[in-house]
Amino acid sequence: MDDKDYTNAQLLQLIVDTVDYDEMPFAIEELVKRSSDAQLVQFIEEMFYYDVIPYALDELMKRSSAKAFDLGMDILIHDKGDQFLQACVWSTCFDFDENQTVALMRQRTITMEWSLMETLLLSMHHYETNAFPPALKKLIMDSYDHMPEEKKAELSEMFRSFLEKH
Repeated sequence: MDDKDYTNAQLLQLIVDTVDYDEMPFAIEELVKRSSDAQLVQFIEEMFYYDVIPYALDELMKRSSAKAFDLGMDILIHDKGDQFLQACVWSTCFDFDENQTVALMRQRTITMEWSLMETLLLSMHHYETNAFPPALKKLIMDSYDHMPEEKKAELSEMFRSFLEKH
């Protein structure tokens, strides 16, 4: 049966129950494409299923970018979801408005785990500004200090490059 033959409820159940991760993105994309803005917001706010959130956020960004950006920043600032979800959300928000994303991240008080840190440091490689928030720099430094040694070693070059630039 084609994804288009499923109801939204059936698609959502298929996504939740699937063990075939190669097929899941097709079901997620179809569900998200069919969903109203309110349903997309609900998927994001309720954090029902992490795999759906990046797709829902991307789709909402196309339809209502200000709302999507606010929801994404809420996830980042308040440490919602896991580090992999947060890394996806960082990329979406940063691509939409890098200066505002950087400025708002200074509100985060909880250290970041390695996946979000890696994504953030990669994006900071090309970030050009003289107004980098000291609070965010401190958060990055604290997050790096709290990482396991093997992750510190993996990110050490990016971290050094970040410190030299900012």
